[in-house]
Amino acid sequence: MAKKIKIIIKTDEKNINLPSIGFGVAMTFLRFGLWGSRFFKDMDPEARTVLEQNKGLILDSAKQLFKELKTMDSFTLVEVKSSDSYILIDIL
Repeated sequence: MAKKIKIIIKTDEKNINLPSIGFGVAMTFLRFGLWGSRFFKDMDPEARTVLEQNKGLILDSAKQLFKELKTMDSFTLVEVKSSDSYILIDIL
């Protein structure tokens, strides 16, 4: 049963190995990001409007996604390898 998200990003210049976070914490980050998007001065006004108008839909979709992920076993969601970088997103 999946409960967490783990993200690893490796490039020639940097290695980012984020700690695993639970789905509840991910929802908190998403809520905070949506709330904070109104303060991004360089954001495209059209993108800002789309986020503001669809905030509820975005949160509901994320809740449904996490609910479905909880029913699954652990798996790799994204794995991208190139000549200079590696990105891995695991559902644990």
